[in-house]
Amino acid sequence: MTDGERMEHIENELQLLGITKRYRGYRQAVLAIELAMENEENLQNVTGRIYKTVAVHCGCAQSCIERNIRTISRVAWKANCPRLKQIARFPLYAPPAASEFISILATHLQRTQKEQLL
Repeated sequence: MTDGERMEHIENELQLLGITKRYRGYRQAVLAIELAMENEENLQNVTGRIYKTVAVHCGCAQSCIERNIRTISRVAWKANCPRLKQIARFPLYAPPAASEFISILATHLQRTQKEQLL
């Protein structure tokens, strides 16, 4: 899968969750999920490896990245909670934290990628 195809796949899933480009954290979430998909080890240190990289790319503070993705997670929870629970494949009782949201989406998209190849 090319980078462009991966980004399109991420954007499609975000839209299914009710996340559109009108949210400040939209592009930040796309980049964060892409980083998690490129190297799963990035999920071991989300603050240092993902938020920091996205913050540099977007020209803002790491705390802004985490806050904006947390907002997106809450929007997804309100807009399409059943879909979010389905792709998580484990019980969710509240909106996931920003890092958990990134992990859920990255894992789901990697899983669907593999299924498409079979």
